[in-house]
Amino acid sequence: MTDHLLGAIYALIAAVLYGGGDFGGGFASRRLNHYQVLLIFSLVGVVAMAVLALLWNEEMPTATSIINAMLASTFGAFGLATLYKGLASRRACIVAPSSAVIAAGLPVIYGAIVQGLPDNVTLTGFILAAIGIWLTTRGDPSIGEQTAGENAGGGLLIGVLAGLGFGLFFIFMARIEPGPVFSPLIFGKLASIAVALFVIILGKMPLPNPVKNPLALVAGFLDVMANVLYLVSSSLTRPDIAAVLVCTYPAVTVLLSMLFLKEKINRSQGFGVLVCIVAITLIII
Repeated sequence: MTDHLLGAIYALIAAVLYGGGDFGGGFASRRLNHYQVLLIFSLVGVVAMAVLALLWNEEMPTATSIINAMLASTFGAFGLATLYKGLASRRACIVAPSSAVIAAGLPVIYGAIVQGLPDNVTLTGFILAAIGIWLTTRGDPSIGEQTAGENAGGGLLIGVLAGLGFGLFFIFMARIEPGPVFSPLIFGKLASIAVALFVIILGKMPLPNPVKNPLALVAGFLDVMANVLYLVSSSLTRPDIAAVLVCTYPAVTVLLSMLFLKEKINRSQGFGVLVCIVAITLIII
């Protein structure tokens, strides 16, 4: 098995875990503020990464890896906060697809600058992935969404900002130097904790009790495992390929919602899942 194929497989497993974490995190956010969920996510990550780093007897990461991990987590927290702000303002049908496509597109631009353009088949896969992600995350504008005029423009801006946060998360994660895998992520999660605590204290919100929110704990564990797999994936294949494959995670969330919540998906979402499958096939060839 080639490194490229192995990296693609790891990225797809990470997408499944991200989708599962997003699904669980959505449930947890019904009871808690998303920054409280982020705090639990990050605490789980620190503990899990510390245990794994000790078990694997990892060395201290380089200063470059620590800085990149902390920047990645900070941008990721910003993207999450901006995304939730957009969803709360009833602009989901614009915010969700635009943020997902920007998150996938930014690493592609970065990869083209650093490593050059991939082959035509992979580029076709990237384009199809962007279309599939847009369709999969696109809600039904007729269900209470404000999409006209100023609201639509504001929703697009929020979506772009959220996508930039997620895209930069993927870029800086891929810039972590080869070597230790778990120890750099400890510092990344510490940065997320700092961001979450700052907002929680500023907003005078109570600190969440992780024991009373087991779903958030499980979602946090899925998230941190996805981070590990993405980091390994980006070292085995091109970072843009790993990022685009990981960004197909909304398809997983949609399928989980359909299976476990019996939610009906619209034609756009169903077609988007199929397009994502075709795109994945082209990318990993």
